[in-house]
Amino acid sequence: MTVPQEYMLAQQRFDALLVELIDKLGLTTRHQVYAVLFGFLQVFRSRLDADQTLVFAGALPAIVSAMFVADWEPGEAPRPFADPAGYDEEVRNVRRDHNFAPPGARRVVAAAIRSQCDCGAFNAALAQLPREAAAFWE
Repeated sequence: MTVPQEYMLAQQRFDALLVELIDKLGLTTRHQVYAVLFGFLQVFRSRLDADQTLVFAGALPAIVSAMFVADWEPGEAPRPFADPAGYDEEVRNVRRDHNFAPPGARRVVAAAIRSQCDCGAFNAALAQLPREAAAFWE
């Protein structure tokens, strides 16, 4: 029996996300997929200012939101958005010795996270960010 997401606890939703990503990314362990997910979130967050980071964190599932703000230095200047093709390499460079992000990981991770978010809240938060932010999530 599959439990609808709205009835899942935060840890159950997070576990379901990791299982989905392990399968779709072709990885074998939770450690590997956690590193890819963490890298993805850090690369995106590094392009937002403090207000934007807080707005967007509120649209994410609880544990993903906590990962999004982990190791955050609110005073750092946001990095410019880049060519979407280059983001996978940036993701791999976060915790490089532990990160096995395959080519195309950004799109897979973005789709998996979006599937766990309230669509209206996610889109409303994304609409408050620079227009280039939407391309990161495509």
